[in-house]
Amino acid sequence: MKTMQGVLTAVVVMMMMVVVSGNVCAEEIITEPILTFSGNPGYILLTVAFSPDGGRLLTGAGPADNHTARIWDATTGVCMIELSGHQSDVRSVAYSPDGTKVLTGSYDGTARLWNAATGGHILTLSGHTNLVYAVAFSPDGSKILTGGADKIARLWNTSGGHIRTFSGHTEGVTSLAFSPDSTKILTGSGDNTARLWNAATGAHIRTFTGHTLSVQSVAFSPDGSKVLTGSWDGTARLWDTKTALHIRTFTGHTDGIQIA
Repeated sequence: MKTMQGVLTAVVVMMMMVVVSGNVCAEEIITEPILTFSGNPGYILLTVAFSPDGGRLLTGAGPADNHTARIWDATTGVCMIELSGHQSDVRSVAYSPDGTKVLTGSYDGTARLWNAATGGHILTLSGHTNLVYAVAFSPDGSKILTGGADKIARLWNTSGGHIRTFSGHTEGVTSLAFSPDSTKILTGSGDNTARLWNAATGAHIRTFTGHTLSVQSVAFSPDGSKVLTGSWDGTARLWDTKTALHIRTFTGHTDGIQIA
């Protein structure tokens, strides 16, 4: 583990804030960054996540940064910890709900669990037969979800034990999320659909169909009653969780949506 100062370019916060009421969308575009992390030429930032308390920023990168993940001080921009061990790009990262652990998913086909305070490697999750695109913690932090190019999502406990697989997509699983009560799992895929699953049994519940390109991001509403999907087709779509009925489409982006 190494501790070093900024070696990437990431901006906190350049974002679009959207407020939706009925069919009215009011937006405020924030163009001035609060803080910039800068460094290595050619660095490609692939994924970011805030710690639960907002004090740290977790990032994942590609070959220009030696396939590392890094933990940064979100106030000063100083890199606190470098997480080294993956053999290919770090495509997805997540903080545990209590902020004590971080999870990384890589194109090397593995996910790794780390101590967020020290950067110590805790365990490696091996089982996917191709790239790992997405990782997530359950709301209580006791379980881990991974999705990969092998078209499968996998559920694990935080001791490294494999619990079950979720199989049915016809292309890679690019995004995933737990429902707020952890009873359901949502996956997005390169097959242009999102799917809802029973977390306890692995049974497929329903499919959300309507996007014309890969679904790159999925999320539940806080009460679990709605699902939001973002796609490379440039749209985000809102759905009813119980019926899979399409509620609304959000348009305006001129390129694909990677994170919702």
